[in-house]
Amino acid sequence: MIWEPVNIYHSAKLGDDVSIGAFTEIGHNVVIGDRTRIGAHCFLPEGVTVEEDVFVGPHVVMTNDKYPPSGKDKWQKILVKKGASIGAGVVILPGVTVGEGALIAAGSVVTKDVPAGEKWCGVPAKKMEE
Repeated sequence: MIWEPVNIYHSAKLGDDVSIGAFTEIGHNVVIGDRTRIGAHCFLPEGVTVEEDVFVGPHVVMTNDKYPPSGKDKWQKILVKKGASIGAGVVILPGVTVGEGALIAAGSVVTKDVPAGEKWCGVPAKKMEE
């Protein structure tokens, strides 16, 4: 289900049973896997891949340009792997991979790769102590 208004570029690829919240922008060539939920007011620019069964909370911002404004040749990709959960208001910086089944707490700023199955929080985000 897609809640209007949204801006989804024609080159984006959406899987089956995807939900996208209102006021979200899905950029050129973004890939979103099956059964993934993207909350309201999110920004996913070109170079983002979100695999299947992922939850992206509201107000999540992913960015592809580490030192804007730079040329497209300097943009970096973001990969969110299967089953990851990203809390509300998270910012994910360019070049980051969020591992399979990882959890990112609300309000975190993710500056480096998050390994599979780990829980991270904070600014900058770090592994949560169990």
